[in-house]
Amino acid sequence: MRRIGIVGAESSHTGELLRLVNDEHRLPGARVVAVAPVDVDARAAGLDPALVVGSPDDLVGAVDAALVLTRDGATHRALAEPLLAAGLPVWVDKPFATTVADARAMIGSARRAGTVVWSRSALRFPAAVRRAAGLAARGELRHLQLVGPADPASPYSGIAFYGIHQLEAAVEVLGTTGWAEAPMAVQSTGQVVVAGTRLAGVPVTCTFVPAGAGGAIPFHLSAVTAEGVAAEVVDLGRDYLLPAAEAFVAACAAPATAQPDDDLLAPVGLVERLGAALR
Repeated sequence: MRRIGIVGAESSHTGELLRLVNDEHRLPGARVVAVAPVDVDARAAGLDPALVVGSPDDLVGAVDAALVLTRDGATHRALAEPLLAAGLPVWVDKPFATTVADARAMIGSARRAGTVVWSRSALRFPAAVRRAAGLAARGELRHLQLVGPADPASPYSGIAFYGIHQLEAAVEVLGTTGWAEAPMAVQSTGQVVVAGTRLAGVPVTCTFVPAGAGGAIPFHLSAVTAEGVAAEVVDLGRDYLLPAAEAFVAACAAPATAQPDDDLLAPVGLVERLGAALR
């Protein structure tokens, strides 16, 4: 059995993974055995008291892999590095980090310990994103447009929280070529943020919409080709975290096939540039 430990309980991702792994047994051979609720009271989170540990340090020696699921990407390096140094493979929830410096530091910690650090948005896996990636692979994509919820005023490092998902999807569609030099042109009206960049030579437009009275809008993707525009709602589905969980377990089993550095760095670099443009 692969024993999993979780750091953080405020995010809905903790409850979703407990459902998928412990309640519904959707990851054969895996079980969450400990949760360190560093960001919320365990009772408020409704956690099983048998799972609660006092500190992330308590996971070392008790689990085979760790998930850092706190919402604020600015906290992720401090939480992940001790676990990586102990040799644990670590899935860091999105945003992986809010600065490239923190992202590189976690990658370095994993490399020195001979373990895996892994991070992928659930928005990388839906069929709409895969279809757009197919267009890009065939050289047919002329412009990628993404729309979704994000708030520059979020207490979780501003637009990096949720805004990262659109940038992750863009990297999944177009790859990482040119991310370090990619321009970032940003317009903000106070009601919406529109950012334009370019990956692999393809223009990308991301529209970030703060939640209104009716809640957050769903994610949308439009793929522009010479033949027209394919626009669709990105259907995440009820089990939206399962593909990511399966991919993390696969990376743990075969570390040599884990993410290339640029796959981790590119979304962080783009969201860091986006945040800087809004300040």
